[in-house]
Amino acid sequence: MGEAGMSREAWGPLRLEPVYKESVWAGDRLSRIRGLRQKGIGIAREICAYRGSENVVAAGEYAGKSIAELIRQFPQELMGRDDSGQLVRVAYIDAKEDLSVQVHPDQTLAQEKGDYEKSEAWYILEAGEGAQITAGVSTQDVNKLRQAAESGNMESFLVRYPVKAGDVALIPAGMVHACGGDMLALEVGSFGGITYRIYDYGRGRKLNLDEAFQVMKPELSCRVRHFQQKKPREIQSAIRHPLFSADIIDIKGNFAIPSDGSYYVLTCVAGECCILAEGRKEYLRYTETILIPAACGQVTVSGEARLLKSYRTPFAE
Repeated sequence: MGEAGMSREAWGPLRLEPVYKESVWAGDRLSRIRGLRQKGIGIAREICAYRGSENVVAAGEYAGKSIAELIRQFPQELMGRDDSGQLVRVAYIDAKEDLSVQVHPDQTLAQEKGDYEKSEAWYILEAGEGAQITAGVSTQDVNKLRQAAESGNMESFLVRYPVKAGDVALIPAGMVHACGGDMLALEVGSFGGITYRIYDYGRGRKLNLDEAFQVMKPELSCRVRHFQQKKPREIQSAIRHPLFSADIIDIKGNFAIPSDGSYYVLTCVAGECCILAEGRKEYLRYTETILIPAACGQVTVSGEARLLKSYRTPFAE
């Protein structure tokens, strides 16, 4: 279990540096909330161990080390039973305009490329009037879809859903999808990094039609669920996928999250709170995220906030 002399105290909550990425469709919600000087930030990777996008530890004994390096060094302490070497991905999408329409491969097809499945879900933090997402297509006729994509007339086949703060949508691998403009969404997902672009609203970026139509599953459909605020300290199951899950926890006062020997991620999607674990105190403000290692003990949260608890779906016994 890790290196000799490793102290139990070292495995309190880990705060990671976000990885920011500029995008042509970026909004400014997250930049304003966090006081960022950099403009055009469309993506903020909060928790990621994927190659080339790994977060580094922000403070403490391991400040400056990448989370991927720590996983390799201390797999049991950080990951528990999960031997994948990857973390559930957590990232923000801050969109002023619609993202490109795209699709991701499932595990079988991703493995052929030396990668992982890329399924995801969105929790909507903020959305303007009329905001919507694209999730699915209205026909299973692949020839019609291909012709529409090649001619730039894909929009008539796209299925769109209006969304507001507190909505959740699950986007499994193979589903045609796009996050819409005028919203701030938290994306929780599996480990993969392959994206095939089908339609881009005439922005001139490269499309990946051959690859996209190999992995597309036009029969898939989406259901948008809204989660109203519940009684304090009540847990709502928000996302269930074979590779990742997320719960919504509404807190007013104190709430204890017992350790089950697995890592998880806490993101403050409303309000703010204080996290106490292993004698350490961390403040989690609106939009901030923290990683709770598998070896961390009970976590006590106090304040008035809504948290999204993201984690690897429990292994079958």
